[in-house]
Amino acid sequence: MRYLHLHHCIPKSLLEILNIRPDDPILRCFPDNNLDTLHDHLLGDPDGAIKLADSKLRVFPFKDVDVCWRRYYTDACLLKACLTVAEQSGFPRRERNGLPPLPPCPSPAPPSHPGSTAPARRQYILNIIEDLSSTKELIVADPDAEWLTPTIHMLDKAMIMTGGPQRDHLIKELITALQGACPATKGNNQSEQEFRDDLDPDELATPLFSDDAAPTPEIQFPIPRVSNIPPWSTSRSSPNFRDHTRDKKTPLVITDAVNDWPAISTGSWASREFWMHRTFGGRRLVPVEIGRSYTDEDWGQRLMSFKEFVEKYLDRDRHRDDDDAGPTGYLAQHDLFLHMSTLYKDIMHPDYIHIDAPKAEPGTPAFIRLQREEEERRRKRGQEVIRVREQEQEPNHGDDDDTDSTSWHEPDDDGPHLNIWMGPSWTISPLHFDTYHNIYVQVVGEKYFRLYSPHTPLSQIHPKGKEPVVRRRPEGGEDHHQYTQHHQDYRQEEPELVDMSNTSQVDVAAIEMSPAEADYWEELWPGFMDAEYVETVLKPGDMLYIPIGWWHYVRSLKGGIGVSFWWNGW
Repeated sequence: MRYLHLHHCIPKSLLEILNIRPDDPILRCFPDNNLDTLHDHLLGDPDGAIKLADSKLRVFPFKDVDVCWRRYYTDACLLKACLTVAEQSGFPRRERNGLPPLPPCPSPAPPSHPGSTAPARRQYILNIIEDLSSTKELIVADPDAEWLTPTIHMLDKAMIMTGGPQRDHLIKELITALQGACPATKGNNQSEQEFRDDLDPDELATPLFSDDAAPTPEIQFPIPRVSNIPPWSTSRSSPNFRDHTRDKKTPLVITDAVNDWPAISTGSWASREFWMHRTFGGRRLVPVEIGRSYTDEDWGQRLMSFKEFVEKYLDRDRHRDDDDAGPTGYLAQHDLFLHMSTLYKDIMHPDYIHIDAPKAEPGTPAFIRLQREEEERRRKRGQEVIRVREQEQEPNHGDDDDTDSTSWHEPDDDGPHLNIWMGPSWTISPLHFDTYHNIYVQVVGEKYFRLYSPHTPLSQIHPKGKEPVVRRRPEGGEDHHQYTQHHQDYRQEEPELVDMSNTSQVDVAAIEMSPAEADYWEELWPGFMDAEYVETVLKPGDMLYIPIGWWHYVRSLKGGIGVSFWWNGW
């Protein structure tokens, strides 16, 4: 893999942070929208900036966080990381006579105030940029250095917590440069600015997952299976995927369509060595769901290193000392490709996700939910237009859409949205529906899927309603690795109502494991036992199409990895 050396990518990142565009939403973080005020806060005290931005990010729901704080958190993390690497590598050079240390940050002063420290802080950073740009020596990073892993974690948190708006390419470059600067990186050739993406087959010796497995159910109502169906019509009479989505509108298992994916054909994704190499020796952070199901009281989420995730949850038999399996850990519904983009070379986008699949059918829960979300977006957009115009001194003669601040951070609703699902056996996704069409590909392991039509009466499905979710804060300081609302060390705040109507109250896993208690389940959830469903078991290379709005329950039978592609109907 080609990469920039540290003495190239650090100056590049620092210059981007210094040269903020006038229309950058980060300027909205402080009342006067002034660059010097921003730099007074950001440049001299990156740690304080991270803490401030972190407090602003803890708004519920997260999608309502102003993008200015996502930008501020991202730049603070990137700045702190760049300064750490530079200073630990001896920059700025000590031969600069009388060079002062980075000035401490007092209480911020207005930019016109003589006490403003922004110019001195900018000059300090410019000295680092000049010295790094002029050096002819390659920077070597000690893989055992105490600062290395915290720096990687800081950059990963910026990507996971905010998506790295406007800075994702810089964050990826810096992490890759750090990996390239470590002599221990396999196949590293610093002079050629390159290290190996992949390992040889004989280096992929250790399985990623333990051998434990969950019971495989007997399939009674199988989903139809077809072999590599063409996406579009090749003749009037030949079956094709587009016609299936528009005419039958039912789930479909497609086989033999992804066998050429390197992730499958090489078996690399089943190897521990592969993932340790791709995650910088297991240092990279990932968000892990802790608990059986997100509907359970003790469910939570936590950021942890990939190595910890493997040792605690994926390869439990090898690392635990007793018979207590503990809670399940699941890397679920996460776009790992976003901050580990080398994973893209292991897969390919199926052509199926480019067909013009139909929208949710009128009257179905997905249709109603999408209507409600669109109404809420329009309401908030109108409020934002009013708020911006009230703050402007001059009247706005432009297009109303130009005032929509969400344009900086809202994802492309048409997709496709990629997610990775990685976990041991017994991970569970409770019965729910999504407002996207979904192509799910099983890469490693096996999973059981059960699906119910969106036309199933809600009296049989028993959907949840609005439920209180409690946000909690850490007692005695922030724990930046913990970002769940369910954690015993967090003090309780006021509950917020969350729309959970896309999730059923029914515990399908409990019914699966105790079918003999049908009378009890019927009493608990009347009508559900009579609801019609279809089901399948996916194995490596199998692909499942889940139409928009179909209720689905998922249980992993073996430790495994899947990739989902969500896209909107037309």
